[in-house]
Amino acid sequence: MSTKLHVLVPDGDSTWALSVIQCLSHVERYKLFVLSNKKRTATKYSKYTSYYKYYERTTEANWLEIIKNEIQANNISIVVPIAESELYFFIKHKETISQFSKIIPLPELTNFEIAKEKRLLSEFAQTNEIRHPRSFNITSESDKQAMLSTINFPILIKPKDQKGGDGIIKITTKADFEKQIPNISQPLFIQEYIEGYDIDCSVLCRNGKIITYTIQQGTLQGHSPFAPQLGFDFVDNDKVFELVREVMLKLDWSGVAHLDMRYDKKANDYKLIEINPRFWGSIEASRVAGINFPDLVIQLAHGQPVLNTGYEHTSYMRLKGVFSSIKRRPAFILKRSYLMNNTEVKTFLNDPLPTLYKFREWLGRQF
Repeated sequence: MSTKLHVLVPDGDSTWALSVIQCLSHVERYKLFVLSNKKRTATKYSKYTSYYKYYERTTEANWLEIIKNEIQANNISIVVPIAESELYFFIKHKETISQFSKIIPLPELTNFEIAKEKRLLSEFAQTNEIRHPRSFNITSESDKQAMLSTINFPILIKPKDQKGGDGIIKITTKADFEKQIPNISQPLFIQEYIEGYDIDCSVLCRNGKIITYTIQQGTLQGHSPFAPQLGFDFVDNDKVFELVREVMLKLDWSGVAHLDMRYDKKANDYKLIEINPRFWGSIEASRVAGINFPDLVIQLAHGQPVLNTGYEHTSYMRLKGVFSSIKRRPAFILKRSYLMNNTEVKTFLNDPLPTLYKFREWLGRQF
């Protein structure tokens, strides 16, 4: 009989599934089973994926039956949903699914919806006196005029359904806003822009208490000022931690989350920008720093004590950041020790096919 712990990733087509799988690959006792709403994804080609099965997702009832059957057929011990839509499904159906398998710790549905929805999070922050940029949900011309009478420019217009900083528009003056948004044709979520810098905190919690965390400050900008950083340093910051602890406590959070914050240069404090109530793209970096969040959340689900809670003050660079750095400074490629220990290069070399598949997909979209 196998001594492996069978882990089911139900949304192998999600953006962050490969990063979670690669983190779990560092724990020998896991055997990874992956379901997907697409026939081919990067996770299918990972050497760490023991089982990959495509299902066309139709109704919730149909998906629930598929999950139940896969759990029973493959002797699944724990289910690890990755992205918001799948986490939402498992929160709604956790009582049913937990009869067949354990599920990683999850927040309550109301608190999950607050965390993932910008408008609800803004209202929650205001009600609970959590430091947060002044925010406005604009649905009509009267809303627009009321906002313009009080808001301070520059401002950010943020899309509700895009990720990775895509679609954010910065507008510097009232005149520019009137020119770009002459009429309210669809709801807009708008925040005052904060002069300062970004800083993030990744957490694992149970019942509002932070079990472990990492704090990272960006050092290499992504494809836009609002995109995730391609390089960052792991740091200590007591003020950031206190803000995060307050937020997680008031949300009574269980499970993982990634909080985006910003240092406010004028106020000399930190403000909560948004919460990603899911796994995140830089989770492999946290593992390198000493905190393997996917492994630890599984330990927590099994009632095991989480002993590894400290992280190293190190730096890390995503693969895109490596390519960008080599392009700017070709001699960067000679930093072998840094490339192998502080970047995604080692992960790529150990499991190259998923990244090559993603590159092929990108080429297909371009040409």
